[in-house]
Amino acid sequence: MGNFAKGVVQRLFLVACLAFAAVHSAGAQETVFRTYKDNSGFSCEFPSDWDFQQAENTDRVFSGQGGTARDATIIVQVIDRAKTSEKTAKAQLGVLKAQLLDIRDGRILKEGEAPIASQQAPFVIASYKTTDTAGKLRTFNHIQMVVTAPRVFLLMSYSAPDGVFDEYMKVFENCSATLTIGEPAATEPEADEEEPQTPTPPPGNEEEETTDKPAPADNEDTIVWRRNSDRGFWIAVPRIWSSQIDASEPYSLDMRHPDRVEGVIVWALDLDQSTKAKDFADAWEENLADKIFFMNERLAKPAGEHPGVGLPKVPVVMRQYQGEVSGATVQSIAAYVVYKKRGYTIVGYHFLGDSKGQKRVQDAVMSFRLAAPDN
Repeated sequence: MGNFAKGVVQRLFLVACLAFAAVHSAGAQETVFRTYKDNSGFSCEFPSDWDFQQAENTDRVFSGQGGTARDATIIVQVIDRAKTSEKTAKAQLGVLKAQLLDIRDGRILKEGEAPIASQQAPFVIASYKTTDTAGKLRTFNHIQMVVTAPRVFLLMSYSAPDGVFDEYMKVFENCSATLTIGEPAATEPEADEEEPQTPTPPPGNEEEETTDKPAPADNEDTIVWRRNSDRGFWIAVPRIWSSQIDASEPYSLDMRHPDRVEGVIVWALDLDQSTKAKDFADAWEENLADKIFFMNERLAKPAGEHPGVGLPKVPVVMRQYQGEVSGATVQSIAAYVVYKKRGYTIVGYHFLGDSKGQKRVQDAVMSFRLAAPDN
């Protein structure tokens, strides 16, 4: 274990050089990284195929999705410096060290400091026994460090089973090397100037019908079908979402939550000729996506399969994207459909980590139809 801890320490001290090295070796990298930006003021990079969840206690949890990566986890806890009794990074680490020692067979292997985000961040390396995702009891290795930001402490950890730990250490190294910290967003972000404009809709071109899902009236769980007679489509969305139309080209129907960055936009574009849905999606990305704040980057992860638009032999291309607004990461899911020389782009967007908003948005995108719904 002594050699293991020594090797990890050496790698942590080399983290400061990784950002420079990445620029010169990008062509040889097989892993595609994406930037996660948090509204508490920090940002860092993770592999595009890693999963992200925000736990109920607000921990930011990043983990691999397949194979041995399933048991590799990076967690960032955000602690308000004004509300904690441990006022220094070392005091925060002392509490964490005690927690690690309380785990079965918990041992501290090494303590030290590493150059992270222009500071010497204190860290410990530990080992303990716990169950993996398959329920098997295994020895885990664990790095825990504390980074000081303007108003918060970032409690950053990486853990994985012995034998897997070294394999994904590069992910934690890259996260640490690309970590930047700043002031948190003062208020909840709102869409910036790149968000599509949505003037008041003309009357008489949209109808609303409540689905058979039981829920209290006018809350986020009341789902209604909205029929657009201008461009001939149906979509099921929360009744609480507003609805506005821009009849200019490309035509759009913008439906959004009244209080936060969450919603779906349907664009309908008349085409000069018949084209495949994939070609339409590629053209959209090339010419329009970078002008929409929640479609700046396409994610290298599957977006699921659309259940169909209610017409035979009308394929749907699904893709995922992300962008940012006011320093916070926004993700989106898009469906591309072409029917009778008209291209439809249906994009739902939400804050990264908002699992409820993500479900509402995804359900809405998946509900899009070109034929009347059955229910």
